Amino acid sequence: MRNRGLLRWAAVAVAAGGTAASLLEGSRAPLGPTLAVTLVGYIGLGVLLLTDRDAGPTGKAVLTVSGGLLALAVIVPPTQSHDVWAYAMYGRIVAKHHASPYLHSPAKYPNDPVFHRMDLIWQHTRSVYGPAFTAVSAGAMAVIGTSSLGARFFFQLVSAIAVALTLWLIWRHTRSPTAVALIGLNPLVIISVVNGGHNDALVGLAILGSVLLVGKQRWEVAGICLAGAVLVKLTAGLPFLAIAVWVWRRHGLRAAWRMCIFGGLLIVVGYLAAGGKLVLGPLQQAQLHSSGASVWNQLRRHLTFQAVANGLRGGVAGHQVRHTLSTVATGAVLGLGGLAVGRRLHHENPAIIAGAAVVAYLLLGFYVLPWYLAWGLPVLALAWRSKFTWIAALHGALLHLAYVPDPRQFPPLGYGKIPLSVVENVRYDFTVYWLPAFELLLVIAIVVMSLRKPRDGVTPASGAPAGLRAGRP
Repeated sequence: MRNRGLLRWAAVAVAAGGTAASLLEGSRAPLGPTLAVTLVGYIGLGVLLLTDRDAGPTGKAVLTVSGGLLALAVIVPPTQSHDVWAYAMYGRIVAKHHASPYLHSPAKYPNDPVFHRMDLIWQHTRSVYGPAFTAVSAGAMAVIGTSSLGARFFFQLVSAIAVALTLWLIWRHTRSPTAVALIGLNPLVIISVVNGGHNDALVGLAILGSVLLVGKQRWEVAGICLAGAVLVKLTAGLPFLAIAVWVWRRHGLRAAWRMCIFGGLLIVVGYLAAGGKLVLGPLQQAQLHSSGASVWNQLRRHLTFQAVANGLRGGVAGHQVRHTLSTVATGAVLGLGGLAVGRRLHHENPAIIAGAAVVAYLLLGFYVLPWYLAWGLPVLALAWRSKFTWIAALHGALLHLAYVPDPRQFPPLGYGKIPLSVVENVRYDFTVYWLPAFELLLVIAIVVMSLRKPRDGVTPASGAPAGLRAGRP
């Protein structure tokens, strides 16, 4: 028992040390060392998850170390993403230029000091974020002005506070140091989400809160929480729908109706206030974006080259193929999510249901980035022993390693200008070929798991807190 306790303490140190080292290296560090220390952080976290015992770090110790990592993530400038400048610029379009970021792209304000901090690829893109987050961004930028330090610190701090609240809720409802470590010592959460200042932490917190409120049968407030997630990112509608189906099956149509009415009305009011259909316009354009590690990326390239060979111009061919595959990908996400959710409605823990919807998107979405895992991992931590939680955590770690930026190559994965090193070659092949193949294997595994006949009776999700299963706080 003592040896196991020492191993778990060492795992905490390794996870925290690798994550902190990656942050301290900064954005200009070579790819190889950054990948190495980030991988070390994941190895430490993996050992901690695999050796769950009574001995070892206490919840207080894990929370303390997690708090230190959150503070470091806010102190250090963003190392792997520049999205905070997009948030800031969209906020300034409202606060300074008195216009709608859903109608006007940042490129219309080239003299704005924040504009040139954005990644070039997004300067001509209108906002795809929900009206609640746009209102927060606008309010913050009205106070902060053009201060780059103030802007990045604000969004990083908001993300850190959201994760800190998430850790508190997880500890309160599980009393499991391992469940807390899954979030607080996770390099993806600390580096990609908090240091990157991503609003996905808000989405994850809102979904987690809604699941806990459902456990207390507070349907109206749960619906409001879910609406808050959707008003930050529309894709949060997937777990909203999944939770609503679970409530309907477990507690009846009246309970589901009460949750959906309150949440739905808030969503409708929020989007109408921001411009109605105008808010959805940028999202329709964004759905044509594809990511390098997506299962659809190589098929997209093949079909585009084939269309060009058949006589279509490159731009036309690319647009048609993206539109078709984006539609197919949406259908695949809904299909996988529906199968995974539908076959798990017997679970007493709605966390698995919400997490299943998020995992379906992460595996089959047309455009997926590492920090999207923050939507579902917090709620899955309530049932951290479940297979879905392990799939999500493993996929998130691999996705994060695939998207660690290379300062020698711009834009990311835009190889060709500079000869690739051995490390860059390996990482490129991993991102473009091996990771999508592994994602397909995970999809097959989920389908097989979902088609297996469930055990008789009601089965609570493994690792679910007893109070949540019983409907108590």
